Amino acid sequence: NDNATGVGLLAEMARTVAVLLKAKQIDPARTITMLWGVEIQQTKEFITEDSTRHNGIAIKWGMSLDMVGENTALTGGTFLIEKMPDPSKIWVRGEDQHTEWGAGSAMKADRIWPHYYNDFIKQRCIDESAATGGDWIVKANPYEGGSDHTPFVSARIPGVLMWHFTDQHYHDDLDRIGMVSAKELQHVGNCALATALILTAGNHPEYARAALDELAEIAERRLDAEAKLSHAALVQSPADTTMERTILEAWRDYYVGALGKVPEMTLPHLDLTAEVAAAQDRVKRKATQVLATIR
Repeated sequence: NDNATGVGLLAEMARTVAVLLKAKQIDPARTITMLWGVEIQQTKEFITEDSTRHNGIAIKWGMSLDMVGENTALTGGTFLIEKMPDPSKIWVRGEDQHTEWGAGSAMKADRIWPHYYNDFIKQRCIDESAATGGDWIVKANPYEGGSDHTPFVSARIPGVLMWHFTDQHYHDDLDRIGMVSAKELQHVGNCALATALILTAGNHPEYARAALDELAEIAERRLDAEAKLSHAALVQSPADTTMERTILEAWRDYYVGALGKVPEMTLPHLDLTAEVAAAQDRVKRKATQVLATIR
């Protein structure tokens, strides 16, 4: 599982892309690059060997597939999307819990920049689960680092990790093919490749418009969830109103900024100013509503 599954799945994704291209079923306007190599080192070299890549110009998104095929009934693991840093990295609460791997180092607010990538890829996995009966469990954890998403994040390029943890056979000699699930690999491969194909399509403005609506709805749900957590926290510590408002405002600002980046999905960049502003206003209204309840 660690990490023949990632290597094998990426190879199968490459094969699938070749078949789709040959059949003219896809026509991506952006390049899809697949890397195999020494963990972290290969990705770091790829990013830094060219100045346009290092400056975040030529690379728009990064994705790491690391430990993606666990048979969770045998290993005890859970499928996870490790997010690029968002406010859950600073305020760990609710469903956004760190793994047994470890929380990593503390992160200052200026290391977090708004982006839609976390929620976009998670929603593709939720779609995959819904389309296959709803039995596939999809969870997320705050940024921890330690795999090939790290060089992307360090270069301020959106990067996420698709993985499983905890695996009770992690780094021991029972990490064998019998602990791997073909179905799990299929789930992960489907949502990983769907994400890549949508984001690199480029010439489909309807994707960006749909992403705006989707992200605004996700933002509203997040603000509602964070407000409930804040109310529960204030029962325990009534004097911490300022902190709870700070958390809610951080999530508001994160999603308002993330919505503003959605038009980059299109090539050439379309003028979606009105649509972005409407989605941002929607989130701001929700934030005003929930902040009014924190007293």
